Amino acid sequence: MLETFTPTTRGAIILVSGISIFGFSDNLTLLVSDQVSVGQFHFSRSLIAVFMLIGLGRAFGISIIPIYWKPILVRTCFMVTSMLLYFGVMPMMPIAEAGAGLFTSPIFVLIFSAFFLKEQIDLRRIAAVIIGSLGVLMVLQPHADGFTIYHIMPVLAGACYAIGSIITYRYLREESSLAILMVFIISIGLCGFVISTLLSLFPVAPHLVEQAPFLFKGWQRVDGFFWLWMFVIAAGASSALSLMTRAYQLAQTSYAAIFEYAYLISAGLFSWLFWGIVPNLISAIGILFIISAGVIIVIVPQKQNQNMLGIDD
Repeated sequence: MLETFTPTTRGAIILVSGISIFGFSDNLTLLVSDQVSVGQFHFSRSLIAVFMLIGLGRAFGISIIPIYWKPILVRTCFMVTSMLLYFGVMPMMPIAEAGAGLFTSPIFVLIFSAFFLKEQIDLRRIAAVIIGSLGVLMVLQPHADGFTIYHIMPVLAGACYAIGSIITYRYLREESSLAILMVFIISIGLCGFVISTLLSLFPVAPHLVEQAPFLFKGWQRVDGFFWLWMFVIAAGASSALSLMTRAYQLAQTSYAAIFEYAYLISAGLFSWLFWGIVPNLISAIGILFIISAGVIIVIVPQKQNQNMLGIDD
């Protein structure tokens, strides 16, 4: 059925499908977050995901061995940091709000490109940064009684994700997508192993463990149900990333990136269906602001390119 659509439309459909699976599988993290730490979670998921990626590579004839090692390692450092921050805070706030922090990445891409790469920013994109920043403040609500330092972690995750995205676009466009993913999966698994081992050998203060157990617990005993759910989570993540990779092969990146915001809808929907958790009104408005800012940032350059080429809307 998808063959009847244009490649761009097929890419959009596949990307929304993949990102929606992410919203589903990320919500399942809450089923295991009370048993283990974020380090043990990532190590366990990586153990399963590595074999799945090897299978995908063989099935589709895609290399899982990188060619451009230096940029891929730098990118991996930022992406691993981003995911550790994001998943670490997930049990402590609604997933849609955590996702909103992560998806500030287009705003940071714009800021970093202007300051470090000396790219020109027009007034519309400056307005988008202002709108997105207001959205972040509405989601974080720094003056609210429930605000903690942990609420900043998803935004820091978004900043790290932005740097990783810039490196990907500038230096890794010719790299195998599965090779990029394999290095990430192995790296975050090893980081999870090291973090859990250090926290077991050198436990942190009990009050920190009580505040954020998913962040600060060491190795924990797990049962068969844990591994069952981890298999489902790893399968969901691998499927989602495979679909997203295929989508970016079909659709222009600037066009396809808009549809990544479907994650906030998917994560919020499954969070409500599974756990009855919904963001409050101010946070919901802030999420809409962040989505609007991201759409403006992505669409404006596309419109400008069309105008330069004399293409009508």
